[in-house]
Amino acid sequence: MVKPPIVSDSAIWDVWLSAFHAPALAVADDLGMFAALARAPATSGEVATALHVEARAADTLLGLMASLGFLTRLDGRFHLTDVARTYLLPESPYYWGGFLRRIRDNPIDCKKIADSLRRGTAMRDARVTGELWGRPQPPPEALRGFTHAMHAHSFGLAVRVCAELAVPANTRLLDVGGGSGSYSIALALHDPTVHCTVLDFPAVCEVAQEYAARNGVAERLAVAGANMFVDAWPGGFDRVFFSDILHDWADEECRRLVERAHGALRSGGRIMIHEMLLADTRDAPLAAITYSTVMVFVAEGRQRTAREIVDLLAAAGFVDVTVRLTSGGYALLEGTRP
Repeated sequence: MVKPPIVSDSAIWDVWLSAFHAPALAVADDLGMFAALARAPATSGEVATALHVEARAADTLLGLMASLGFLTRLDGRFHLTDVARTYLLPESPYYWGGFLRRIRDNPIDCKKIADSLRRGTAMRDARVTGELWGRPQPPPEALRGFTHAMHAHSFGLAVRVCAELAVPANTRLLDVGGGSGSYSIALALHDPTVHCTVLDFPAVCEVAQEYAARNGVAERLAVAGANMFVDAWPGGFDRVFFSDILHDWADEECRRLVERAHGALRSGGRIMIHEMLLADTRDAPLAAITYSTVMVFVAEGRQRTAREIVDLLAAAGFVDVTVRLTSGGYALLEGTRP
C-alpha cells in the first residue's frame, strides 16, 4: 500500500500555477484588454465580443486579472484598478508594455537553460549578456528594444525613489549603464539643478534622449555613447550612479566598473549603487533571491549581499561606505572617493 504523503504539495502547486501569471498578463495586454476597459467598464461577454476572443478565455483572463489586483468587478462589469490605470495603459508614462512584450516574445526555454548549466556555459549563453551585450557591436535594434523594456521596468520605481536617493542640488551625476535614462530623468524632474549624463551604447543613448525630450528635461540630460568596459569615461563628476548594473555581471567585471567609477569622480565625490540585496544567508528576501535567479537565466551576474558590495567598494579605495533601504526592496550603497 502507498502511504499518504506526510506533507502537502501545495507549495509546488502554487509555484506551477504562478508561472502562468506573467504570460497571462502579457496576453491580456497584447489583446488590448486594459485599453478596452479604460474606454468603458464591461462584462466578460462584452469584452469577448470587443476583443474577438472566445468567451471562455475572456471570462478566465478577466477573473485572473481581478484576482491579481488589476481589475475589480462591480454589478457584473469589470473596472480597472489604480494599478492597472497607472501601469497597464499605453498612454501612461509608467506603462509596462515594453516589458510585457519581452515576456511575450522571449519565453523562458527551460531545456536550453538546463543544457547550458550542465555544459558550464550559462554565462556565455545568457540571453542578455551572451546574445546582446557580449557582442563587440550589439545590434542597435535589439539594444533599443531591450532599452524600452527596461524603461517600463524601472521608470516608476525611479520616480518613487528619487527623493530617497538624496542627491544634493547642483550635482553632476554620471549614470553608468543608464539605459533609457529613467533615473536621470527622475532626478532631473525632482531637482532642476541636477545635471545627469547617461553613459551607455550609442543606440541606447538615442532612446534616452527620446525619453528625456518626452519628459521635458532634454537640456539637462547629456549622453556619452560608450561601451562602459572598453571606452573612456568622462570625469570630474560629483556622483557616479549604478542601478541594476552590478547584478548583471560577474565579480571581475564589477570590480572593473567600480574602479572606473573611482577614476570618474572628483575628490570627495561619491559612488551610488542601487540594487536589491540578498540577506547574508543568500536565501532571502524572496524578491531578491528570485531576481538573482533571473540573472542566472538571462545574464552572467547575481544579486549580492550588502557585505559583498561594501567590500567591493572598499577594495576600490572608497571610504565612509553607507547602506540604507530605499523602495521596492532596493537599497542604496554609497562610498566616498578620498
